[in-house]
Amino acid sequence: MTKLFLLQLLLTFLVGSTWIYLTVQSGLRFGSKISGFIAGLPSTALLSFFFIGFTQSPEIASDATTIFPLAMAISGTFLVIYAWVSAHGFWPGMATSIIAWFGLSVAVLWLRPSHFGINLVVYAVSMVIAYIILAKYIPVKSVPNTRSSPSGKHTVARSLFGGFIITLTVVIAKTGGPVLGGLFAGFPAMFISTLLISFKIQGLQFSRAMAKPLLVTGMITIAVYAVAMKYAYLSTGLYWGTLLAVCISAVSAYLTFRFILPKLT
Repeated sequence: MTKLFLLQLLLTFLVGSTWIYLTVQSGLRFGSKISGFIAGLPSTALLSFFFIGFTQSPEIASDATTIFPLAMAISGTFLVIYAWVSAHGFWPGMATSIIAWFGLSVAVLWLRPSHFGINLVVYAVSMVIAYIILAKYIPVKSVPNTRSSPSGKHTVARSLFGGFIITLTVVIAKTGGPVLGGLFAGFPAMFISTLLISFKIQGLQFSRAMAKPLLVTGMITIAVYAVAMKYAYLSTGLYWGTLLAVCISAVSAYLTFRFILPKLT
């Protein structure tokens, strides 16, 4: 384990913990929509692909995104299953959705689809279907605020726990090779941590209500970031490519926040 990889783990832990803390605090103040929006912004995917490019090459990082759209599609399915099954309790919903994620991921690893364009089309179609199911067939409404206000130490502790879960994902991605790394870059570690901590602090209904904004924001902004990064890394290199991809993703995040998020119920 090199010093550089340890630095990656440290940055991932700090960014993941901070992201979850901001998500929880926004939920306490603004409700499930804004909380889900923040949790859905690119964070761990940004770090994962950046360090692949830094430790190996921008070309390898670009290649690792080939399977990433399918990983995001599976994560979207994860959210739909969670919102559906969690009507019977948080743990049944979480367990079922995680099992489904692993099952679909094994199928993707077995098939090893290698055409980025086709993977992107599959992702887009699956996300439209996932949104329709969440919007039309699963009766989960946005929650405006929380029922309780936990202490600062309590929130920080849970955020650090969430950061630890996200860091474990990076370890698996690092040790599993480029295909598994690309797949695990889309592992819903941020979603799992956020849903779990929101459930513990704000209740089941709030946690379920976050599924829709997580789906909309995460599936749009993270996918936009990955597509932008795939081509920006090849044309402008690692650092400028990362900056360009972040800027493009920021534009998509603003448009999502301004025009799509307010329409969610």
